[in-house]
Amino acid sequence: MKSTTLKAIIVECKLPRNVSRVGELSSMAGNIGYEIVGTLVQKRNSVHHSHCIGVGKLEELKRMVDQRKADTVIFTNTLPSSQVFKIQRRIGDVKVIDRNLLILEVFNKRAMTEEAKLQIELARLRYTFSWGREFIKLKGIVGEQVGWSGPGDYPFKEYEKAARRRLKNLNMKLRRVKKMKVKLRERRRELGFPTVALAGYTQSGKTTFFNRVTSESKDVGLGPFTTLTSCSRLINWRGFKCILVDSIGFIEDMHPMIIDAFYATLDEISNSDLVLLFVDASESIRTLIRKISSINSISRRIEMPQHQILCLNKVDLVSDTHVVEACETLSRFMPGVKICSLSALTGKNVELVLDSVLEKFGTVQPQIAS
Repeated sequence: MKSTTLKAIIVECKLPRNVSRVGELSSMAGNIGYEIVGTLVQKRNSVHHSHCIGVGKLEELKRMVDQRKADTVIFTNTLPSSQVFKIQRRIGDVKVIDRNLLILEVFNKRAMTEEAKLQIELARLRYTFSWGREFIKLKGIVGEQVGWSGPGDYPFKEYEKAARRRLKNLNMKLRRVKKMKVKLRERRRELGFPTVALAGYTQSGKTTFFNRVTSESKDVGLGPFTTLTSCSRLINWRGFKCILVDSIGFIEDMHPMIIDAFYATLDEISNSDLVLLFVDASESIRTLIRKISSINSISRRIEMPQHQILCLNKVDLVSDTHVVEACETLSRFMPGVKICSLSALTGKNVELVLDSVLEKFGTVQPQIAS
């Protein structure tokens, strides 16, 4: 039987001060079924205006696609629609996507609820909104059906009308979801249960912690974005009852359109009374600094509550010296925030984290819905 596995080549235009995303994208693509058959990296001072990579590298990419029979080319860089279609015209009939569209593919593979599916469709439609116009311009199509639209005087106008209608319908459906969540939160507050949200980087161990504390068995270890929609459970620790919420993980340089589309999920974090902010202790100090800076940026965007506990997870994978250095570094970037080192996998210091939650609510009154 013929294999349905898609063969992909990862391409990167590496700028001097940018972190390489080749490993990150290879892991993401591999986790959703792509077979990575090659990588191509070009170091440049700036991206090529037409093809992201230079013309010579583009010809090398075309040869690689032909030789390795690749179906998909995945760029680590963000590509405007004009570049996507120009690259496709030069290298042949293969799918060309960028990091943001790969993230949405991962989301789509993992989506289990109506809310997640609506959010993914909204994000993809917003991100590719200009593509219909670009497709028509580059292909010279007049009077031919494109995307969701039919023939007309100006096909791109029909395309945009259809796209805007879909955007409107998706936003209406998501607003209904948000209203239902607001009612649920109000009901929790009426019952006197404060909300504690788990937040932080994807693959930092939030769901492992959630499973241990709630005795659940949510999937873990499936790569980035195993958790796509929030999951809430009532927990009782030393007689203190609260709602623990597991939510989608953050990622560096996530496109604003993706963050906006997932507001209904991130809203659980914004409206919580306390946030347990997870970071991965097994990463280098330099990576921790970069990621905590990214988390701070996203936190401001979604208006994360000020009451937080920083959870330095996976300490079972590193030395005590590294843990001390990591704690000292993180305290400089988040002054005044309590830091707890733990291993959600082994259970080390999990009780300490829960006791810290009790301590917070012993001195900080939960927010009251207006």
